[in-house]
Amino acid sequence: NNPDLEQLKSATIIVAHNMPRNSIIVYESTVYPGLTEEFCIPILEKESNLKNKIDFWVGYSPERINPGDKFHTLENIIKVVSAQDNYSLNVIELVYKKIIKAGVYKAENIKIAEAAKVIENIQRDLNIALVNELSIIFSKLGIDTRKVLEAAKTKWNFLNFVPGLVGGHCIGVDPYYLTYKAEEIGYHPEVILAGRKINDSMSLFIGNQILEKILNNSELKGALKVILLGISFKENVKDIRNSKVIDIYNLLIKYGIHVEVFDPIVDKKE
Repeated sequence: NNPDLEQLKSATIIVAHNMPRNSIIVYESTVYPGLTEEFCIPILEKESNLKNKIDFWVGYSPERINPGDKFHTLENIIKVVSAQDNYSLNVIELVYKKIIKAGVYKAENIKIAEAAKVIENIQRDLNIALVNELSIIFSKLGIDTRKVLEAAKTKWNFLNFVPGLVGGHCIGVDPYYLTYKAEEIGYHPEVILAGRKINDSMSLFIGNQILEKILNNSELKGALKVILLGISFKENVKDIRNSKVIDIYNLLIKYGIHVEVFDPIVDKKE
């Protein structure tokens, strides 16, 4: 689960070969704290033959877009910005203010902005992992998880998360950036990795539940046909990267079940 930085490296090299002096380079990719300054800046210096903080400056402003969400679009999400110095920070702030209606938040430094972004997704991953584990327990107890959550959310401070599959290239991947960095400095993170383990196992749990219903029902044994409504990692998006629905598909066909997929948004070629 080490981060793959090849695309970031390639993009940085392209930028380095084309940036003029006095440029301010802003990164938006989700990374572990310190990566922009420890990994990207040395590449920029080497490939451009320019000196950081003399010939060019660097900032960081994490992407926060929620795919498939028509309300929380780029202009409606507060933009966190950071930079190496106050001048660059103010320039970056002015640029983003032209397109961001929700406002701009200036972080104290680049590492803080990097850390803020990665924990946004870690927090969501862990909250989903909690209700996923609860749903497994309640399933074994014969309790309807949805009804439990409906009752629990009547308390004002209950966080209303629901069980589900965690895939895609953000929530299911980003926690590993921080766990990688934590391991590098000698700390083994347990809670974050436990959440990842639970969420990664949910497709197998759901797939086995489907298999159990089919194989234990005499009326269904003859049909052995399943239609999956949606193949992308979440609703209303075309992206199938790290989609856990594919895991369910593979499990079902392994047991000889005929599976068809219907998704009007995803390209058939993918």
